[in-house]
Amino acid sequence: MRTPHFLTTVPLTATEIESLIDRASRFLTPTGLASLPPSTFSLSSGIEARIVLAFYESSTRTRLSFETAAHRMGARTVIFDPSTSSEGKGETFLDTVQTIDAMGFDVLVLRHAQNGIGESISSFTSMSVVNAGDGTNCHPTQGLLDASALRERLGSLHGQRICIVGDVRHSRVARSQVDVLQKLGAEFAICAPESLMPDDERFATMPRFDSLDGACEWATVISLLRIQRERITADVVPSLDVYRERFAMTTERMRKAPNVTIIHPGPVNYGVEIDEDVAASERSLIRRQVTHGVAMRMTILHSILQQRNAL
Repeated sequence: MRTPHFLTTVPLTATEIESLIDRASRFLTPTGLASLPPSTFSLSSGIEARIVLAFYESSTRTRLSFETAAHRMGARTVIFDPSTSSEGKGETFLDTVQTIDAMGFDVLVLRHAQNGIGESISSFTSMSVVNAGDGTNCHPTQGLLDASALRERLGSLHGQRICIVGDVRHSRVARSQVDVLQKLGAEFAICAPESLMPDDERFATMPRFDSLDGACEWATVISLLRIQRERITADVVPSLDVYRERFAMTTERMRKAPNVTIIHPGPVNYGVEIDEDVAASERSLIRRQVTHGVAMRMTILHSILQQRNAL
């Protein structure tokens, strides 16, 4: 990482990605998170880092894992609740950020619906900005933690065939997975209803499947995405039953694809894109992804704070 911000994985090389995964692995055990001595995250002058978490969209996994990561490395966190902020009285988003900055925080972890908003504010604040997901643009820490969990299970990403299934068109997770995992040598395909297929260039040459049956024959990894219930309309997908028939990872489909590994960023719609027993099986990394999320976010936050100390 070359800047005190972490907004996207695009500038990272394969070597840098592997280094981040290696560093995150130090914080993991085969069944959970490693216990760390207090000196692990010693910061300059013993000053306690201050991190504000500003989530303008609902989140369980990402917000809690950033908060847990910060606490495990000895930082103090404050939760900023946009619903009770002065933006409801007309304060601009930039004013809000600069107000938070003036209170002496070191890092702003931001989740927002607007593409590129972290980049747009990064030059107007002395805080380091960490992108916790922006619009349909990217979710960089999710892409890295998925790579970390898959490398732990599979040993190498080189030559793995990953099929992303579901609402790829609107998915920031899919875009970050492609950027990170292609650099590590993985191949990609997509599987979705035609109305949810992406139209941006990065997906243009990928194989496309119109049902999960064909995808499972091709893939070594199935990356499931949540299908948003509000998108189940006649012009997108006629019904949940129709979607499930063609795109759900059911118990029967998993039985027919014994060598496929399952990942999902959460939250999971059981009975829609995946059966509950599939998610709980040994073939699924869904719970392990959450653990890797804490370890990877510890790594990102520590890297940023080390850079700030060096400035």
